[in-house]
Amino acid sequence: MMRDYAEDILNVVLDEIDDIILIHDSEHTLVWMNRAGLSKFKVTLEEIIGKRCYTLFGRNSRCDDCEITGTVLQREGRKRLIPATGETYYCHSVPLYKDGKIDLVVQHLTKVNGTNKQ
Repeated sequence: MMRDYAEDILNVVLDEIDDIILIHDSEHTLVWMNRAGLSKFKVTLEEIIGKRCYTLFGRNSRCDDCEITGTVLQREGRKRLIPATGETYYCHSVPLYKDGKIDLVVQHLTKVNGTNKQ
């Protein structure tokens, strides 16, 4: 019972963050996104679960410099233009490992100041 309560608390906290937080697996398949992300992309959680993160972003394939498929993760994040929004974000990716392999990835997207939807 305590685990369910802790998960509820975590969901509330993540939903109160104005930055976009999304979680996907090692194959880029989305499993969760916070309220800010759902609002920005004008989707529901049910609509995005099972889709690839790059399709949500308006791309046909993964980003060329995808940190998750590369050999070195850049903790400082990278600037990314998200075609679906027309805005630029700093993208920070944090992998979660299971049995020595990437299991899930938490992505944190922070809007770069001064970028506007085109």
